[in-house]
Amino acid sequence: MLTVEAQKQIVNEYFQSTALFWSEIYTLPSLMGRIHQLRQASVLNLVHKLGLLLGAHALIVGCGAGLEAVALGRSGYDVQAIDAVSKMVNLTRRRAAEAGVQDHVAASVGDVDCLAFRNDLFELVLAVGVTPYLLSANAAVREVARVLRPGGHLIITAENRWSARQVLDPWLNPVLAPVRNAMRHFLLECGLRKQPLRRLRASLYSIRQFDTCLRTAGLSKIEGMTIGFGPFSFFGHRLLPDPAGVVVHNRLQGLSTQGFPVLRSAGSQYIVLAKKEANIAA
Repeated sequence: MLTVEAQKQIVNEYFQSTALFWSEIYTLPSLMGRIHQLRQASVLNLVHKLGLLLGAHALIVGCGAGLEAVALGRSGYDVQAIDAVSKMVNLTRRRAAEAGVQDHVAASVGDVDCLAFRNDLFELVLAVGVTPYLLSANAAVREVARVLRPGGHLIITAENRWSARQVLDPWLNPVLAPVRNAMRHFLLECGLRKQPLRRLRASLYSIRQFDTCLRTAGLSKIEGMTIGFGPFSFFGHRLLPDPAGVVVHNRLQGLSTQGFPVLRSAGSQYIVLAKKEANIAA
C-alpha cells in the first residue's frame, strides 16, 4: 500500500517535471485549458464576493505557477504562497516580480499537512487543485482550519467522484472499482500483466464526503458548485476531439450553472467556499 511519503514523492516528481505545462494551461484553448480557466475564474469570483479589506492576510496552498497569488497581490492582499515543488515556487516568485507585486506576495516551499504558520493567522486560504494529490484530505483540511482566523474563509476544490465523466466511462466508474481491481490482481497473479510503474493517481471525493471532511474540521460550507464536463471517454479512449469537447462542455456547464437537476452536481471539479466557525478552538 502506498504511504503518505511515497505519494508525496510521486506528486513532487510529477509537478517538478511538468511545471511549465501547468504554467501554460491557463492560456490554452484546449478542453482542459478551458476547464482550468473556468475553475480559476470561479475561485477568484468567490474571493471578490467576500469583499475583504485591503491588506487582509491570505494563504495560497499549492500556489502552482502563481496566477492566483498575483491576482490577490494586485487586489491588495498580503499573500503567503506555498508549494511542495521548488519549480512552482520559483515560477510564482518570477510571476509576482514581473507583475510588480513582489512586495505583496511571499512564496516558499511548504507542506499542506504541516503548515509553518501560527494558529488563527489568515482571513483567507485558497487550496485549489490540491486535494486530488493527497492520499487523504483530512489532515490538510485540519491544518488549513488551524491557521484560519475564526470567521475566516477557505476556498477549496476537490475531484468529484460522481462526475459525469467518471460515471459514464466503465473504466472510471467508482461502482466498478472492485471489479477492475480484482481483474488487475488476477492478471498479475497469472503473469499476464506486469506490475505497473508508480504513477500519479487522483483522490476522488463525493460531494457529501467532502462536505463532511470540512465539517469535521470546524468549517461551515457557505457555497458549493461543480464545474468542468469532459473529456468524455469509453474504456479510457476519448470520444471527442478537443473542439467538439469544448462545445459539449460549454453546453453542459451552462445547464449546470442554471441549476439543471443532476448536472448541477455532475461537474468534474467541486469548488467550495467555507467559513471557520468562530467558536472552534485551534
